Amino acid sequence: MRERRPNIIIFNPDQWRGKDVGCLGNPVVRTPHTDALAEEGVAFSQCYVQNTVCTPSRCSFMTGWYPHVRGHRTMHHMLSPEEPFLLQELKDAGYTVWWGGKNDVVQVEHQTEVCDVRVTPEDVKFDWIAPLVMKQDDPLFYTHYRGKVAEHEIVSSDDALVQAAVDFLQSGPREPFCICLTLHDPHVPFQVEEPYYSMYDREQLPALIPMPETGTKTRHLDEIRARMKLEELSEAAFKEILAVYYGMITKTDAALGRLTDAIKQTGKWDDTAVFVFSDHGEYAGDYRMVEKTQVTFEDDLTRVPLVIKLPASMPLPRRAEPVDALVELIDFYATVAELAKLPKKHTHFGKSLIPISIGATTEHRDYVYCEGGALIDEPHTHEPTPAPTHVYWPRVSVQSDYMEQHGKAVMIRCREWKLVRRLYERDELYNLTADPDELNNVIDNKDYTHIRLHLIERIADWYLATGDVVPYKLNPRSPSEIVPEY
Repeated sequence: MRERRPNIIIFNPDQWRGKDVGCLGNPVVRTPHTDALAEEGVAFSQCYVQNTVCTPSRCSFMTGWYPHVRGHRTMHHMLSPEEPFLLQELKDAGYTVWWGGKNDVVQVEHQTEVCDVRVTPEDVKFDWIAPLVMKQDDPLFYTHYRGKVAEHEIVSSDDALVQAAVDFLQSGPREPFCICLTLHDPHVPFQVEEPYYSMYDREQLPALIPMPETGTKTRHLDEIRARMKLEELSEAAFKEILAVYYGMITKTDAALGRLTDAIKQTGKWDDTAVFVFSDHGEYAGDYRMVEKTQVTFEDDLTRVPLVIKLPASMPLPRRAEPVDALVELIDFYATVAELAKLPKKHTHFGKSLIPISIGATTEHRDYVYCEGGALIDEPHTHEPTPAPTHVYWPRVSVQSDYMEQHGKAVMIRCREWKLVRRLYERDELYNLTADPDELNNVIDNKDYTHIRLHLIERIADWYLATGDVVPYKLNPRSPSEIVPEY
């Protein structure tokens, strides 16, 4: 008799950074439902994404591939039907797969084929009004700040998508099932309704990381900051942005609570594994920046929450603190594959988090990696530049106007050091023990030459080990040849 496989819940908000969770050490932000899940399960305080924007990151954690493996390193190069995709693999393995929310991972025309039920944001927005509007000449226009949403306005599909997931649970789906919620919030625009808008005292928020000296980091940040006019904003304006961002996070946490309550009410809690994580982070005022870029790798962008609740058949040790082992988001793929007993049909680079979760080990990875950017002669990798009336004009226009600043780059991080290796610009090296905010680039300090060379060597080893994947399906060299199957 086949061993029972757990139901799987994937709760995947967009643009939620790892330092803005109560159970991960933030004393201000309110995330009671995430904290409760961590208390029952396990929270990881050092989880890093493999790309800092949506599509490449999602392609990565849904396959166990780094973005460079098959060229999934832009916003418009999705997974094709012949490539692996976790939800499709779960469906093929007998799971009933319900997927609600944004796509940003598989080719649009194939998204209904990879699951049993597909609910898009458009499917639940038929009675909604337009988002808040701000004039282009407003100093906050390019910051993505929009402020308080009136009670009668609905500008996010998240609530409706969570309700659709709850309805699916209450319908008694065939088990095992997988519910994948890929939500919008706390992604920009920064806007939220009461009580979340007024929930945070602007004067009591954590201090913002200051803007670094010119030349410390890539010029890409300087150009975007100038076009967004962020240097002209007051500290109070950035605190207002952060307060609304926190409100969006608490609203997202409340959505998680509705979902977990529904699982418990159906009696499926003990048989269900729950994963909560984001696809990348957000500046939210740090470094006098908002949003994100694809070629900057501060922890604000690369470190995300990761909380896992395993089925009751896999008891976890009681922990007073989060697990601080270095983890990559591609490890999510390997963990689900182990829980669901998926047959291995492709080479991937994730490492299951089950051993460290159940206390069988305390170590996981020595280094984590993140990558982004493009070659200057790869125009097809850059997003089309919108008109200046579009809120994304500053960031996207800089990509096209200064292609070398959007050049390929890779981050390697261990506990003590972070190196950013850039193809066209000056590299960055940070001593994270002495400089956790990454403000003092010591790349030119000869005292650290041995550190720089060691990390560059590790990057070379990593590229050598992950540079490609060989398909499991072999091709016969002649019509009569019989090749083995894997």
